[in-house]
Amino acid sequence: MKRIPSMPVFMAAALVSLTACEKSSTSPSLFDNTQVTADVAASSGDAIAIMVATMAGNELAAALPAAGASFDVLGTRDNSLTFNRIRTCRDATGAVVAGCTPLSSVTEIDTHVSFDGSRSFTSTVTGGSTVSFSGAVHRVLDDTLKRNFDTSQPPVETSRTHSGNSSAHDTSSYQGPNVSRFHAEAAYDSINAVTWNLPRSTSPWPVSGSIVRRDSVGATFTDNTDPTKSVTRELQIRIEVDFPADAQGNVVLKINDKTCNLNLVTHRVTDCQ
Repeated sequence: MKRIPSMPVFMAAALVSLTACEKSSTSPSLFDNTQVTADVAASSGDAIAIMVATMAGNELAAALPAAGASFDVLGTRDNSLTFNRIRTCRDATGAVVAGCTPLSSVTEIDTHVSFDGSRSFTSTVTGGSTVSFSGAVHRVLDDTLKRNFDTSQPPVETSRTHSGNSSAHDTSSYQGPNVSRFHAEAAYDSINAVTWNLPRSTSPWPVSGSIVRRDSVGATFTDNTDPTKSVTRELQIRIEVDFPADAQGNVVLKINDKTCNLNLVTHRVTDCQ
């Protein structure tokens, strides 16, 4: 299965709090680390919620039984994403199952997904503040799905585990009353044994596993009244979501030293502390 290249050295060097060197500055007071945290929490929460739903969508695309999801990939916001999938099925010995038929012999499905388009929505984050953003999305996901069976005869599928890697090259624009922000992000995600129990009708959300995002962000703050005044910094940010989700699809999202709530249905990030 095709894998995303290893993380560049510059990203692996230090995933620390929002501290970085300033590239250019005519007004350093423009830059606000707290605002960057709120911005990246909102955009990363949306991206991770889409990733979870895309994994469920991979099951639907493979016509796996009981693969129905309780939420759609894009949620309810304005958006335009185009998905393309390439799928390889394997049996218990690792041999390729041509055409994924018969499906009963398939125990592993490798799905390469690319999706591009735009995102635009408003999210309430730290302390009740509001983040509104719009931007372009360019992402790739390599998802390996393992079907887990019990020992009964015939065996019954009990759960599905997703593991893999994802990369994103996104841009986002944020408008405030006094300052506008622009973020260019290169993110690398690790999907670590994200598992759903079956049937989905009683277990719609992952019950275990995690997703870790390492995000390299070029953040520019510009004075709305004087565009010649701007600050640009390069930041390394670590985001993590740990499962299980609760009955409403809420999970814990960690961003650097803060802990937030992410809802997988609405994609909203709230209650950051």
